[in-house]
Parts: sequence; structure tokens; C-alpha cells
Amino acid sequence: MQAEPQVVSGRFKPGMNSRKLKQMKIAAKLGELIAEYFPNGGQSVMDANRLKLAAAHYVDADLCRDPVVRQRATRCAEYLLSKLKPPAPRPVPALETARELLERLGKGDSSAV
Repeated sequence: MQAEPQVVSGRFKPGMNSRKLKQMKIAAKLGELIAEYFPNGGQSVMDANRLKLAAAHYVDADLCRDPVVRQRATRCAEYLLSKLKPPAPRPVPALETARELLERLGKGDSSAV
């Protein structure tokens, strides 16, 4: 992740702290999840919120030392990701309107019936 070089030999660079570092890790993980689940965009507001929360849970699981809490955070993230809905396919434009179809059929093209 891009957040790693901000720590120099156990100390933070000026302007950095552990909270900003965690926010940067969440943003990086969020970018990965968006690229994986919605590469062409189209996510709803609820999907975006679920992705952000799942990214936060994955970062918590990465940083946690307790295996039970790590497993809970991972399962919670996977549960949130399972709730995501793929974007709806775009409707195919109609080639003819119903009126044009009726007019075409009514003009003597009885072989189509």
C-alpha cells in the first residue's frame, strides 16, 4: 500500500500520525475493492458505504494481533461485500415503437402474423 513509506524508523514524518496512516490504508483498500467489485462504476450510495465499511474492517483485521478479533473483522467485511448488488444492465434501445409495429403489420404485411 502507499501508506507504508510514511513511517521512518519507528517515527512518523511531520504532519503524519497513526490516524492519518490508518485513513490512508483504508483509502487504498477502498480503491482496491472498488476496482474489483465495480470496475465500470455504477455503485449506489449504499454500495459505496458498504465498500468503505468493508475496507475499514479489512484494515482492522490486518492491524489486529488478536486472532479472534481478526476473524470477526474479516467475516464482517465479507458479509458486507456479499450484500453488494451488481449494477443493473443498461436497457437495450427498442428498434421500433409499438405504434410503428402496428402500422407496419396493418399495411398489408399479413404474412408476419
